Amino acid sequence: MAIQVDKFNFETLPVSNKIGKMLCTENLKQIEEERSHAQAVEINNKLNIYWKIPSLNREGEASVEGVLNQLVQEHLQLAPLQWDVFVAGKPCDCDVVVECQVGDPTSLEVKLTNQSKRTVGPFALTVIPYQDYQNGVHNNDLGNAVTLIGSNTFYIDSVKPTEDFVCSGTLLFLYAGDYYLNIKFHDDNSSRELPLSWFCLPSVHVRAMDPAQHTMF
Repeated sequence: MAIQVDKFNFETLPVSNKIGKMLCTENLKQIEEERSHAQAVEINNKLNIYWKIPSLNREGEASVEGVLNQLVQEHLQLAPLQWDVFVAGKPCDCDVVVECQVGDPTSLEVKLTNQSKRTVGPFALTVIPYQDYQNGVHNNDLGNAVTLIGSNTFYIDSVKPTEDFVCSGTLLFLYAGDYYLNIKFHDDNSSRELPLSWFCLPSVHVRAMDPAQHTMF
């Protein structure tokens, strides 16, 4: 059985007196356990799951408190880091195909908005273009088909709460076709300290158009 729910914004949960006292003792393990418990209680209060067995004439309320592990709670959390990707000034998202012209420099922007209560970064991310043949095979060897003018690695400085940071580059497509961008984070100390669910970038699908119809397969 699957239940669809909206993401939870745990950053807005008030700090309990118990956690406040723990902050003074710097007991990080206890603090994390108490926060995890508070998040589980919040999820349980929002779900309101009821069960009923007509044949036994019994019904009741179900609880997920103590059942959800840390990984599940991270996936239910509304990530405090908002990532936006723009190609040719157009936002990229699921099922959105951004069109551009072969041979024309095409702008690429990655924007990070920090909606958490802490300063994050610095980060480094690399842009890797590829083609998806829709049969499980990806072609990452596109050196003769698409290039990034300048470096394909973006560097993001430390970003304070409520602030944002934009890094820019330029794509150049030499053949017509459908391309995708795989944006990978470098595995360093800054990103390792945060949950993986905070680093979910939108999918990027670009269709390079050429009037001459020189399509590369």
